[in-house]
Amino acid sequence: MVPLYKMKAFVAIWIAQAAAALGSTFAVFIISWLMYELTGSKMAMGMTWITFMVPSLLTGLFSGPYLDRINRKYVMIFSEWSRAVVFLIPLILLPLGMLEVWHLYFVTLIMGIAEPLFRPSSMAYVAQILPKDRLMKGNSLLEGTMQMMMLVGPALGGVLMASFGASTVLIILVSALGVSGFVLLFIPNEGQIKNTKKDPWIVQFKEGIRFYRSFPVLFWIGILLMVTNFSSGAAQPMFLPYVLENLNGNETQYGLYMSAFPVGMLLGSFVTGIVKQPKNLRRVMLGSLTVNGVFLGLLGWTSNFWVAVALTVCTGFFAMVFTINNTTFYQKRVPDEVRGRVFTVRTLLAQAGIPVGAALGGIFAEVWSLTALFTVLGLIVLVATTIAWNAKIFYHLNDDVPEEKKISPLQPAVGK
Repeated sequence: MVPLYKMKAFVAIWIAQAAAALGSTFAVFIISWLMYELTGSKMAMGMTWITFMVPSLLTGLFSGPYLDRINRKYVMIFSEWSRAVVFLIPLILLPLGMLEVWHLYFVTLIMGIAEPLFRPSSMAYVAQILPKDRLMKGNSLLEGTMQMMMLVGPALGGVLMASFGASTVLIILVSALGVSGFVLLFIPNEGQIKNTKKDPWIVQFKEGIRFYRSFPVLFWIGILLMVTNFSSGAAQPMFLPYVLENLNGNETQYGLYMSAFPVGMLLGSFVTGIVKQPKNLRRVMLGSLTVNGVFLGLLGWTSNFWVAVALTVCTGFFAMVFTINNTTFYQKRVPDEVRGRVFTVRTLLAQAGIPVGAALGGIFAEVWSLTALFTVLGLIVLVATTIAWNAKIFYHLNDDVPEEKKISPLQPAVGK
């Protein structure tokens, strides 16, 4: 069996995702910092996430069916290079003193359009070039490396910001995304899609949705993630004011705090990669989300920086355990010819709650407090997972994959 590091296509995806993760982490860091510096408003922070998530969801909605017809290699390159180009705007305007709030919203908007093209395409590409028995290892390596970059990114961004200013962060951001797209030029076209049907968009999108009739547990996983991501969407825009106000931190500490979640995810990736796939997947996946709800609620009640970091590391660990097992669960059950559409529907379900959470979270924090916000968000996650623990549908997480469904659930049954 050829080791993963000797598979050229996988190694190229590995390098590209690492560079993309570093660039994306710098993007979140610098947009958040510049927006809060210009406005000082929690509601503006929430609006930034809405500006990203709404076009992200719309892009996923309308691009999904076509991702199974367009060469995945060039979709990923377009995603990376378009983001690199748009960040030239703050890179040029910031030193000139001409950067305004609407420029940041425009950059965020383009990010929201381009970024969701990369993830479903890369997941589908990896699922095609790797055999099913290597997917868990491959996903763990990819996710672990991405989290390593996301670990380095915020801390490095904080140090660079404090030492050299925001322009340096922007230069590295643009360079990383540019390198990612360049590396992807050299991957083979083995990700070329088998499905070449020219059906209308609505027909192909419905085919992606139809898959969930064969595996309804996938739909309910998406609904559960929608609810829990509502809390995540409300919390993430508030991390900068949380560090500055509740924890009395500075730009360096904000960078360190934003590295805490990737540290946990890196540890979760490492542990998941060296252990066998769990037999009781329901217990692992639902348990991970439940623990995350507890830690999210506790964040609101600490004013100690290092306690907050420790809680966030634990949150990242269990988030990665859930993510890898969830991604592998999908990849083993989705045929190649509909992967782009099914993964897009999955992303839409999971992320639909984020912009709503971002909007309401900013308002809630302005009216009440960050402590109250994190407490309520943790309770929402705990209520959702408590319902899931008692729902029979989630016992199907432990089902084996029927051989006939590995072929294609969209094909008409023979002999019926």
